[in-house]
Amino acid sequence: MIVLIKKIRTLFFCLLSVPLCASANMTVYPMAVGLDANGEGSVRVISKSPEVQYVRTKVLRITDPATPQEKEVEVSGGSGDELVVMPPMFAIPGGASKRARMVAMDPQEKEVLYRVMFESVPALEDTVNEEKSKGISTELSVNLIWGVLVSVPPRQPVIQLTLSPDKTLLLNKGTQRVKITGISLCRKGQRGEACSRTNENRNLFPDSTYKLPSLKGFEKIEITYKDWIKNKNDSQVFSIN
Repeated sequence: MIVLIKKIRTLFFCLLSVPLCASANMTVYPMAVGLDANGEGSVRVISKSPEVQYVRTKVLRITDPATPQEKEVEVSGGSGDELVVMPPMFAIPGGASKRARMVAMDPQEKEVLYRVMFESVPALEDTVNEEKSKGISTELSVNLIWGVLVSVPPRQPVIQLTLSPDKTLLLNKGTQRVKITGISLCRKGQRGEACSRTNENRNLFPDSTYKLPSLKGFEKIEITYKDWIKNKNDSQVFSIN
């Protein structure tokens, strides 16, 4: 019985170790990409295997990001107005790397978020069909899938933060995402470091809201944030009374 338990434990840890060992055969960098003003960006897929590796991509559009309603919907390559990866399928020689370009075919009025999947497959479709015709069997015990987050900037980037009428929520009525980095609450006569500051790390997407702490007894609130498109930090102050 003890021997059987030891064998089960050994098998369990071996199964856990398989993705970790296999994942070293291919890496993707970077894992998050913000496209430029032309709607273009790229990642590099790096092979760490001595063998040729075949990679297939898939594009997922993320709806209602950073909310309980968040979903990922697969994008059709022939839609004509979504994100595309070029090339969508490719081979990497052993120890080499391949640059994969991402292009937003038709940037939208508001920022859009995608996840691009890079999956290691036994072979590209043409090669698989050829091998099947020759009676050659191809198997892959572990699929390696890397998910890269891709932010597509809007046609006209606009940052517009406002407070809800009851001053309980911060609203993003702009066209782009901002990262909230801090909230400072100031009583009458306070400013700068005298205010009560809380560091934050929260993405606020267009049309989304952020729950604010209680503002009772305070005169103003300062929101600090990062503008990822211009790559700079900024802030906005709201009077509470």
